[in-house]
Amino acid sequence: MSKNQTLVQKLCIPYCTYYKPGRNEGLICRGAIVIQRWLQEGRQIAPKKPYTQPDDKTIELIIKKMCIVCDFHEHDCDFMEDRHNSACGGFVLLSKLVMSRQIQVCDIT
Repeated sequence: MSKNQTLVQKLCIPYCTYYKPGRNEGLICRGAIVIQRWLQEGRQIAPKKPYTQPDDKTIELIIKKMCIVCDFHEHDCDFMEDRHNSACGGFVLLSKLVMSRQIQVCDIT
């Protein structure tokens, strides 16, 4: 699955520190796949404020639900190597949606 411009505007540019316009446009994280499908279904993905940072339990639940099946999980994910590194934009946005109670972790498929 490749990125479309709506996904780039709503996810990659505002949330992903790894996104570089014009470079590796064919690469897409698992969170982006989830968000892209939701956009195609017409779902709203803008997190409502206020939201808090996810706690360790929520982070681990999202990892188990999403990151384990991500193409970047094994070799290319800085966040999986060290939780002090930045997470991908998909993870960031989905965690904000969880923390603002717009979705539950079980909605991430």
